[in-house]
Amino acid sequence: MNIDGLLAADATVRSHPDLAHTTNLLVARHGEIVFERCYRDSAPNSLHSAHSVTKSVTSTLVGILAGDGRLSLDAPVASLVDAPAFRDDQVKAGITVHHLLTMSSGLYGHGWWDIDELEARNEPVLEGALEAPLVAAPGWGFLYNNGASHVLSAVVEAVTGKPMVDLAAERLFGPLGIDRWSWPTDPEGHHWGCGDLELGARDMLKLGLLYLHGGMWNGTRVVDQSYVHMATSPLLEGGPPEFCGYGLLWWVADRASPPHFLACGHGGQYIVVVPELDLVVVTMADAYAVERPKGFLLRQLVYQQVVPAMIS
Repeated sequence: MNIDGLLAADATVRSHPDLAHTTNLLVARHGEIVFERCYRDSAPNSLHSAHSVTKSVTSTLVGILAGDGRLSLDAPVASLVDAPAFRDDQVKAGITVHHLLTMSSGLYGHGWWDIDELEARNEPVLEGALEAPLVAAPGWGFLYNNGASHVLSAVVEAVTGKPMVDLAAERLFGPLGIDRWSWPTDPEGHHWGCGDLELGARDMLKLGLLYLHGGMWNGTRVVDQSYVHMATSPLLEGGPPEFCGYGLLWWVADRASPPHFLACGHGGQYIVVVPELDLVVVTMADAYAVERPKGFLLRQLVYQQVVPAMIS
């Protein structure tokens, strides 16, 4: 490990005007924190919105149910969630849990059908996301869609009979020792499956370590190993906003050197896992502190400065 390289990364965060919204930089090697910096009056476990890193948490909860044998990834969503869209369109009725996890539902999720737009119009966001037009056949390919991933919240609720956060508290947050979080709900009471979960940087790190270790935590199986492998494998080519491969609500940079997988959120929320180096890097930022947050710069910081410092 080159500490000078990590100090240089810290200096970049402090001096680069487009990184002024950064709140946390955390580096763990061999399961131990080797470098940690907090900015903007943040602390190691100050709660910040994880934004779309929430999707990777939602995926983990689906994986727990799949490992229990309570949920098949091939199950049609229509068999679990009652929605008019499924009754009116037989093609939509063929959308599976796997399609939602891989962003391959074929549903359009932008413009009028963007989940934030639906909420702003006081329309039911879950039903609205499913009412969106199909622009491709389910399973045809990758099309990023916040609303479609939010539907997984209702899927988890249908299987467990409880709010999604209850499963998280019992089977994920509890075992990992995560005792502080905030997880808002949509206007209909479903916890957001696509974003808005608030976590601290050290608890984000725990999620990365859980996946680095194949779903094990302190000798206890939390997530089925085969699910972790599938979630972090390049099942689809992916596309924007991260422009790398895609697994089950995890991004997969399998062609990078060294290969890695990552959970990503708007404005610079990243959990970067590099198995070859036994490395997890977490960045967090206040996406609302600047007008147009350039979150990709924090990803570049990890690739261009942090990872090389761990190799040298």
